[in-house]
Amino acid sequence: MTTLVKNGLAYIDGTFVRKDILITDAVITEVADKISTKADRTLDAKGMHVFPGFTDIHVHLRDPGQTYKEDIVSGTKAAARGGFTSVCAMPNTDPVVDNIATVDYIQRRANDLGFARST
Repeated sequence: MTTLVKNGLAYIDGTFVRKDILITDAVITEVADKISTKADRTLDAKGMHVFPGFTDIHVHLRDPGQTYKEDIVSGTKAAARGGFTSVCAMPNTDPVVDNIATVDYIQRRANDLGFARST
């Protein structure tokens, strides 16, 4: 699937410049002043700022052990909604993330059900 973001103010090299951005299969494939490629979806970002995905290096996903507070699904969904494409979960869970089996569980769950990259 291709998405073309047109007329947005992209943050490039420390400044905002008007650019078109072509995204193919969730990967930015072209950034140019004008892109005329036909896309599956076109978004007009006139008057909007376009940033790369943000990373939150301090999140509490509470999974495993305290999923009644939050879990990988709800936490990464909220992160993605706010523009965060990656999150780093704190290991202060109960049980504590201190062995490979728990790390494997978290990574499998994040890969299968998460909405943002979780590390």
